[in-house]
Amino acid sequence: MTALTLGVIKHFGRKNEVKVQNDEDVDSEIMPSSISDDYQALIQDCFRALGLDGGQVRVMVRSVGLNPGGLEIYAAFIKVVHWDSRVVDMLGKMPTIEKKIDRRVRQSSMLRYSAFAGLWFRSPANATGAVTTMH
Repeated sequence: MTALTLGVIKHFGRKNEVKVQNDEDVDSEIMPSSISDDYQALIQDCFRALGLDGGQVRVMVRSVGLNPGGLEIYAAFIKVVHWDSRVVDMLGKMPTIEKKIDRRVRQSSMLRYSAFAGLWFRSPANATGAVTTMH
């Protein structure tokens, strides 16, 4: 125990010595995660609820800058990996899906520590399957 800790304990009148645990001794089940990981998990949950998995769309969230208040701004980049009828249906419902994701973000505590720029979509360079799926 450090002299400062002992002095504080003595100042508050504690007679018995309190054992202070070292940081190395702390064992926690909670794993730290980044804000971008939290956004990514939230958005992936929304897509899974729509019946889309990682084999059809890939979600990547990254920081894109700072807002005037100094909060980091995050954007979600959605890449279509495999075109099929469910992906095409999803694209037709994007305004509704974006509103649902935005509502989930606002209901979370993430906006206390960051800002969200929304969803950005792109398809792979070899999107030949998209043409046949859409027709």
